[in-house]
Amino acid sequence: MMTHYDSPDLRPLSVLLSDLGQQIEAYRISRNFKQAELAEMAGISRSTLTRLEAGNGGTIDSLARILRALDIEDRLLDIVPDAKLSPLDPRSDTGKARQRVRKSSESAPSEEWSWGDEAP
Repeated sequence: MMTHYDSPDLRPLSVLLSDLGQQIEAYRISRNFKQAELAEMAGISRSTLTRLEAGNGGTIDSLARILRALDIEDRLLDIVPDAKLSPLDPRSDTGKARQRVRKSSESAPSEEWSWGDEAP
């Protein structure tokens, strides 16, 4: 069973976003960009960059633009692992990408069927 997103075992989302914003800010500073310069390069407003660096929200579009302006856009695709390449899941070796999710049937018979068990 998956952990619910607001589980007490996980760091609060606000902390996670704040940490991400701090990493973006530190990377921007290490590349010697002012907020206004990076925002202009990314095609976003300075206030949007300020908000994102503070961990106060933003969009995937803004994040992608910032990473592109910092020349690290390829890292955006590393956030979610490639679902087709799981060595532990035999379904990922079929060669076809799954398009739907199907849950296993809970109404499946609990015992094996054998000849003679047919209904009259």
